[in-house]
Amino acid sequence: MEFTAGEARLIRECEELASLAAASAWLEEPQFGKNADGLLTWSFVLLAGDRRIPLRLVFPALFPDLPPFVLPADSSVRLSQHQYGEGGELCLQYRPDNWHPDCKSADVVRSAKALLEATPKDDGFSDVESAHPTDLPSLLSGCSRRFMLPPDTARLLRLRLAGHATDIHITLERRVGASEVLVARIASIGLDSGLRVPIDGTGFGGRVVPGVLYRLPDIRHIPDLQPEELKGLLYQYLPSWLRKWVEDTGDMLVVISNGKQEVLLRVLHNGSKRRIDLFHTFEPPTAKERRVHGKMFRESSICIIGAGSLGSKVAASLAREGVGQFILFDNDVLWSDNLVRNELDEMDVGHHKAVSLRHRLLRINPAVKVGALGMSLTSQSAVQHIAQLSEIISTCDLVIDTTADSGVFRMAAAICTQKRKPLVWGRVYAGGLGGLIARSIPSEDPPPLTAASQLRAWCEEKGMAPPEGREHNYGVQGDDDDEPLFASDGDVGVIANRLVRHALDALSTTEIRVHPEPAYFIGLRKGWIFDHPFDTHPVIFGPTDGWVIDSTSCAEEGVERVMTHLGVQDDA
Repeated sequence: MEFTAGEARLIRECEELASLAAASAWLEEPQFGKNADGLLTWSFVLLAGDRRIPLRLVFPALFPDLPPFVLPADSSVRLSQHQYGEGGELCLQYRPDNWHPDCKSADVVRSAKALLEATPKDDGFSDVESAHPTDLPSLLSGCSRRFMLPPDTARLLRLRLAGHATDIHITLERRVGASEVLVARIASIGLDSGLRVPIDGTGFGGRVVPGVLYRLPDIRHIPDLQPEELKGLLYQYLPSWLRKWVEDTGDMLVVISNGKQEVLLRVLHNGSKRRIDLFHTFEPPTAKERRVHGKMFRESSICIIGAGSLGSKVAASLAREGVGQFILFDNDVLWSDNLVRNELDEMDVGHHKAVSLRHRLLRINPAVKVGALGMSLTSQSAVQHIAQLSEIISTCDLVIDTTADSGVFRMAAAICTQKRKPLVWGRVYAGGLGGLIARSIPSEDPPPLTAASQLRAWCEEKGMAPPEGREHNYGVQGDDDDEPLFASDGDVGVIANRLVRHALDALSTTEIRVHPEPAYFIGLRKGWIFDHPFDTHPVIFGPTDGWVIDSTSCAEEGVERVMTHLGVQDDA
């Protein structure tokens, strides 16, 4: 029988493992087999001092390019801190980052022996130094119940009176993947004061459940024990009156603090039976400002008109950029066929887009302030409440129109011109051919309506109007009976990303702007004025005059002056 190179290598490795077992007094009960995934395994018992440790070596499908790995035969056993969770593989001397095909499986077994001999009995902590720095994600990969506690929130918990219990609320966020993971975060401390925790603590979303915080009367040491032993001991730290209250309440989350350290227990009751779950408490990494000019936008307020495909992406990206305040306008409802391009998801179907987008932004950055109005700027009600709309927009630093609706643009342009507010707008052309991004900044550019006229004139000089299309959802009808061509999510995303940069430039000083020109036609594929993908045509506007010098509304002093000129009496 002829063997492949990989099969021949496996045979040699197995023969060497058999020889190692025969020559070593610390190896017993060797046996080859196959696991549920069809991988070759070698089971054995390792003798370490007076311990017998059943282990299993597994050859991965990509062996010998990747090393075999060793894990406990019992999937619930934790043998060392150099292990990826209960029942997980041991982190040994030979790993994917330093493995070479010339290394041997027998060397891997010897490495497991050295690690476990250095690990005291009934103690998962050995003196073996880690080959790579401990990182939080790897540590948490073996923890299905997690209690995220930032330092500022921990400080607030430790201010509670010793020996007293305090009502708290905790958010529980559940995710189901290879296993169920539950993340707990403090939402509020104290029912009467309603003390809110720092914004990096609670997040937005998840199920909010009541709990109790108990501050131990002294700084008692919380021992470093295995979870099964520790959780029962911690529960006994509670005074009898509090344990009775927890038992009478039923299921309860209990945070215990000794003034230096906090733990979270979930106490579940089923009749006379009690179960206690221990959460792994961890401190998240310190939040860093990753944007060069992110702090600049934190106090900025942006009004976004339109929460559709383009508007939702723009809003989400601006929230990630650190913009601190939003006003959202859109009276439309999200439907299932909108999901191919919208930032929102299935949970939002049937809800108004503006309100759902508000929730989306809060989940991206819980610190943002978001107002959502289900109102169309072209409806009769909008015309009747134009003064109110003007006042709302006047509180913003920037207005963005993402609707591609000429009526909406005219309304927004008129208000921005009167209130001297910068306006940024974008369009995605039918079929995903390309798009337009433009801005009109007082004292730098002509007013929006004038700028839009200049853009139309620029296109007329090219002899072709932009491909607006006859189909909705960024679509254009092809030749004859061809299916309509629609812009993809990626097409809309490209224009949205550039529109976000244009908006941030409008909020920035000229020396740090990325886009030097006020308008760009951006090509995504060949067609119309575009010779190739990413063919970009900047447009420079003409004179900047036309902005309203006096921002007084025509519904106020302006009306009074006109009435005086006409000789009309005020009959109010």
